[in-house]
Amino acid sequence: MKKSILLSIVIFSLLLVYCVDPERKKNAVTHAITNEKQLKTASENYLSAWSHKDTALLEAMALPNMVRNVNGKIVSKNPSGLAETLKYLNTAIPDFEVGAREITVFGNKSYISWTCTGTLTGMLGDTPPTGKKSIAEGFSILTFDDQGKLMNESAYYDLLGVLQEWGFTVTPPVME
Repeated sequence: MKKSILLSIVIFSLLLVYCVDPERKKNAVTHAITNEKQLKTASENYLSAWSHKDTALLEAMALPNMVRNVNGKIVSKNPSGLAETLKYLNTAIPDFEVGAREITVFGNKSYISWTCTGTLTGMLGDTPPTGKKSIAEGFSILTFDDQGKLMNESAYYDLLGVLQEWGFTVTPPVME
């Protein structure tokens, strides 16, 4: 009995020594760094597509069922909806630009702190042009699949602050 336990321990120890591949661990770290770099680059490209009005790049980056949420509201449910949002935005704000302040990648998500600028020179839905420029800071979470395709964006920014910079005011409610 003691011999079989000792033999089992020896075999198990040998298996551990011979099965551990130091290169595998090194490759896993390198692969993670490569993915991190790839997702950071994809995130930078995504922001660049918004600034350069590149609807083709946006559509190529996104999965067919990609969803974009802004301040908790779904604004597009597919790549063509994403492109339409970009066209709509750039009709009202032709000088719209967005740039990253910081991008952090963790797993399949990138967390982007960004700043965008733009002058409201066209109609934005029911919002008339004011000719005034706004600067907004916001935050986006981009989720990618295993092939680096965009699955989801959740973006958050201060819409009231942007409207105030464009010259709009808030009227307090009438209290009875």
